[in-house]
Amino acid sequence: MPHPILDSLDKTDQLMALDPLGMFGIIERFPDQCREAMATPWQNLEQSSDNSVRQVVITGLGGSAIGGDYARYVMEEFGSVPLYVNRDYNLPEWVDSRTLVIAASYSGNTEETLSAFAKAKEAGAHRAVISSGGALLESAKSENLPYAEVPGGQPPRTAIGYMLFPTLNLLMLRELLDTQIGDQYLGVITRLNSQKERFCKEILTESNPAKRLAVDLFQKIPVIYGSQSWKGGVAYRWKCQWNENVKSAAFDNTLPEQNHNEILAWTLAKSQAKNWAVVFLREANEALNSPRIAKRVEVTKTIIGADFPIYEVEAEGETLLEKMFSLTYYADFVTVYLALLNGVCPTEIKGIDLLKEELAKL
Repeated sequence: MPHPILDSLDKTDQLMALDPLGMFGIIERFPDQCREAMATPWQNLEQSSDNSVRQVVITGLGGSAIGGDYARYVMEEFGSVPLYVNRDYNLPEWVDSRTLVIAASYSGNTEETLSAFAKAKEAGAHRAVISSGGALLESAKSENLPYAEVPGGQPPRTAIGYMLFPTLNLLMLRELLDTQIGDQYLGVITRLNSQKERFCKEILTESNPAKRLAVDLFQKIPVIYGSQSWKGGVAYRWKCQWNENVKSAAFDNTLPEQNHNEILAWTLAKSQAKNWAVVFLREANEALNSPRIAKRVEVTKTIIGADFPIYEVEAEGETLLEKMFSLTYYADFVTVYLALLNGVCPTEIKGIDLLKEELAKL
């Protein structure tokens, strides 16, 4: 039987009533965003090896920093120097002339990022900017710094493609990242388009995995576990999308770290958390490639027990970028569907807007 809400979204008036600011349309255009982001040029930059750079810092907040998280996982596998993601007004004391600081702010006016960008100049660091405008992009242009200007006009959390792919391109141009990562780009676009066909609003709930998971998790608080490494970073992205799109609490953690502390929280959870549910983010061949992690997942599920619904979402694709983005796009659809079920606008961020207004008075 068709779902009375989720299977009526092909009606324009119904969709407009539930999603007046057009978040669903932004999500559906995400593959095009990534394709455009992959081709975004860098200005004021010459392609050359830079042996003076010994570490990279990406400084940003919120949705703009998620691209930094993903870049860190790519650098761990394909890079030649460490990459650190900074979410603060300040920078670590070790930032110096051997550090490349990439300031990532989609709006260009994030006050913490502007502060850290100024600190990078004081430290004599190499600097570069990714933004759609604002004071940050203006500074980059006035100082003739390398910058990638991306299209603006949408919520920063929906712009992960715009923030990640120029970052990867810069790292490749500076010969800090193996250029083979660029060979993964086409697979990402193909994978995202395939998911859009399966998760889109026209596909009925009974045949739509994203809609089904949204229905299952309706009025539940998800605890999202990444089974290892980069899947933990994507679990955090799921948590953030829950917070911003669904306007609901969510929690995340990563195995094996979870097994050393949080696993014991499930001892009393039955009496404390009546509406929790667990989502494990995994990948194919986990039992073969990471047998101890696979075993940890199974034992953890047993410890959590039968009182809580447990779901598993498996990454799709062969490459790291495909896998990360397949899980990321899945969460985008699920959380927007959940927002519509909850009767909340997935785009609005009134609490964040109020906080910014109050800080502006200082």
